[in-house]
Amino acid sequence: MLNEIEKSRLAELEQAFELFNETSVQLTQSYESLQQQVSDLQMQLAKSDREKRRVAERLSRLLSLLPAGVIALNEFNEITEMNPSAERILGADAIGRNWDVVVMNVFLTANDAGELMTHDNQAYQLSETSLDQALGKILLIQDVTAARQLQDHINRHQRLHSMGEMAASLAHQIRTPLASALLYVSQMNSGHLDDTNRERFVGKALNSLRHLEGLVKDMLQYAKGGKGSDQRIELTHLIGRVKIAVENKVTQSQSFVEFDSFMPGLVVTGDLDGLVTALENLINNAIDVVGSKAHIQISVNKVADNKVDIVVKDHGPGIEATNLEKIFEPFYTSRAQGTGLGLAVVRAIAEAHNGQAWVKSIVGYGSSFGIRLPLAEMKGIE
Repeated sequence: MLNEIEKSRLAELEQAFELFNETSVQLTQSYESLQQQVSDLQMQLAKSDREKRRVAERLSRLLSLLPAGVIALNEFNEITEMNPSAERILGADAIGRNWDVVVMNVFLTANDAGELMTHDNQAYQLSETSLDQALGKILLIQDVTAARQLQDHINRHQRLHSMGEMAASLAHQIRTPLASALLYVSQMNSGHLDDTNRERFVGKALNSLRHLEGLVKDMLQYAKGGKGSDQRIELTHLIGRVKIAVENKVTQSQSFVEFDSFMPGLVVTGDLDGLVTALENLINNAIDVVGSKAHIQISVNKVADNKVDIVVKDHGPGIEATNLEKIFEPFYTSRAQGTGLGLAVVRAIAEAHNGQAWVKSIVGYGSSFGIRLPLAEMKGIE
């Protein structure tokens, strides 16, 4: 028969087995719960993986079909990835090469608008997104040649539309000097005309014809958009041509045009006759506004590494602030004898040379008109 000590130990053992059984049941339940959770997580991971693969496949197809080129650059500015469109633009051998080197090899020029031009006049718009410094950049390059051509057609249509308006607006302007020239020429056949009057009539007829010539020249320049060639033009040569072009107007008005000295060797690209016409219009406009004995100052200022301002400054009455925004619009003029086309031609020529026309004025102190042009690289001057 068990004594009390043995009974006590037996009871403790029974309690220990019961506790062990309870713990085992709890562990089993926990294990089964963990298995269920693992199974759920595996299902979620599988679903997420399928979704990622689906998104990756869609993104891959999208990049393959995208007409724009997508280019990935690493932190060393080297091309690491590109889609088929970018490969067609840059060539398959662009992978692994430095982006700046690829641009130099594939494209001919680049402008401030982010456009890249190829040797066959294809235009591409470039934009970029910076990633983390250790990841590099993503570039987007797309062909905008058709858009540029469409814009050129629209601009041409607008110019032709303006030409139609101009034909009516300038009819009386052309008729007046033409009638005057015919009158003076007809009087020169008179046998009663002495040499003094004959010379005076010749001078008046020539003035009327020169006025007509100026009107026709402005119309032609405005119609063609201001740019007819892509020759390299040294600014010293351009200013020399302008001096000759305005000589007659300056002499007749008893004006003084001062040409400031400037850095030699500056070169722009474009149409020499068009740029001469633009500067001639600015000088003639200043003389017409000031009147006789005008003092006009011409300066050439390099405003950046790749831009130059050609400025025509007068000491006339100035322009009201409300008129500054429309001063370059076609047919806007404050002069009774003006056609409102001279400054519009200036703007058309400047924009055709990838530049801009600008004006600054203070009423009572005069005005400064400028043409800002991109500088060409320093090479041999034609």
